[in-house]
Amino acid sequence: MACKLNQPSSEQLRLTPNLHPDGFNHAQDLSQLMRYRICNRNEDDLDDFVGATYDLECSDGYTRTFVIKGILHYKEGSIVVEVVCICTQSGCEWHGERKVMKISLASHTRPSEEGFIREARLQAESTGNRWALEHLPSIVDSITFPYDETTVQRHVKKPLEGQDKDCVMCVTLLHKLQPLAELDNPRELAQVFYNILQIHQWLYECPRILHRDISMGNIMFRRIDGKVYGVLNDFDLSCHLKDMDKGPTSKSRTGTRPYMSHQLLDTDWQGGHYYRHDIESLFYVILCMACRYKSPGVSAAEPRAYSDWFSGSDHDLLANKSLFLVGGSLVPTIATQPHFAGFQEWLDSIYHLCSSGYLDARLTQNRRVKGGTGDSSSFDWTTLDNRVSYAEMRLVMSSFKDEPLETRWAS
Repeated sequence: MACKLNQPSSEQLRLTPNLHPDGFNHAQDLSQLMRYRICNRNEDDLDDFVGATYDLECSDGYTRTFVIKGILHYKEGSIVVEVVCICTQSGCEWHGERKVMKISLASHTRPSEEGFIREARLQAESTGNRWALEHLPSIVDSITFPYDETTVQRHVKKPLEGQDKDCVMCVTLLHKLQPLAELDNPRELAQVFYNILQIHQWLYECPRILHRDISMGNIMFRRIDGKVYGVLNDFDLSCHLKDMDKGPTSKSRTGTRPYMSHQLLDTDWQGGHYYRHDIESLFYVILCMACRYKSPGVSAAEPRAYSDWFSGSDHDLLANKSLFLVGGSLVPTIATQPHFAGFQEWLDSIYHLCSSGYLDARLTQNRRVKGGTGDSSSFDWTTLDNRVSYAEMRLVMSSFKDEPLETRWAS
C-alpha cells in the first residue's frame, strides 16, 4: 500500500535495491525511504532501513551498491544516513569507505544545496581563500530525480518554500563529518564556534550566500593533522543575497525553531532575514550547549534550562525568547554547566549585545509610532545599530579564557 502512494518513475527505478540472499531483503527504494519522512511515520520505523542495500548509478557511470549503516538525522523533507560502499566491481575507489548520503526534497526552481556548496568551494579555490574549504562540506556526488508532487503535497504539513508545485528528489553523497557531541575539549569547541562565525562571514561577504539555518545539528567539525576545523553544514535553506528581495524568500521564516531569532518568529516582523539573525542563532547554540549539557552529548539533570524553547507553538517560543532578551527589568542569569564554564564570558557579552540592540530597536519603533522627533531613520536594522555584527562578535569570540583562538580570515 505504501508503494502505491507514489509509483516510482523510470528514473527512480535506478535506485531499486538489490535483494541479497545474505539477510538483506528490502523491497523499498530510496523514494520509499523518503516517503516515510513525508508521511510523518514513527521515527522508530526508520530503524527498519538500517542494513538495507541500494544500487545507485553515480555520475561517473559506475553503479555502486551501498548499505545503510545508520540514521544520522531526519526532518521534514530530508533524511541523512551513513552508508558504506560494498560493491566489488573493478575500478571502484569507494569500496569499504563510509560516506554520508542525504536524501531530500526541494523545489526544482530553487537553487540546490549542492549548488551553493560547489559555488562556495569554487570561489574559495579561485580567489586564494583555500582556508575556507576546510570549513565547508565536501561533496562526493549528487544525483537528482523527479518526484511525484501529488504525494508530497498530500502529506507534507506545509508547502515547499516558494509554493512551487513541482519538486525533485536529491541524493547527495558527502564526506563524513563529526558532530559537536564528539568534541569534549572546551577550547576546541570554542575554536569550532569561532570558525563558524568566520566562514559565515566569508560566505556572506564573498560568494554572497546567507546560510539561514544555524543550529546545533548544522555545526560540525573535521579533524586534520590533530587540529579541529568547524564546518558549517546543511545549505538547504540558504539563499543568494541578490535574491533576498525577490518573491517570498525575503519574508520567509527559515531555521530550526529552538535556535531561530525571536524576531523571525514574530509574524509582525516585516523585515528580511538579516545576517544578524544567524548570529543570534549561533548565540542560542552556544547557550544551549553550555547550559543544557553536562558535557557534549550528555544531557544535564532535569529540569534542563530553556526546555520551553523545544516545545509549544511558535507564539509560545516567541514569548519565551522575548522575555529572555527584552521582557523584564531583571537580566536573566545564564548558568553554564561546570564543563562549559569557560563560555560564561562569551554568553554574558553576546547576551548584552543582543539585548541592548533589541531594546534600542524597541525604543526606535516606539518613537515612530508616537511621531517622535528623534532621528529613528538612521537606526541600522541589519545589525541593530552595530551591536549584533560580525565585528562585535569577533571581539568576543576571538579568544577563549583570555587566550587567543586561531583567526582563519581577517576579513
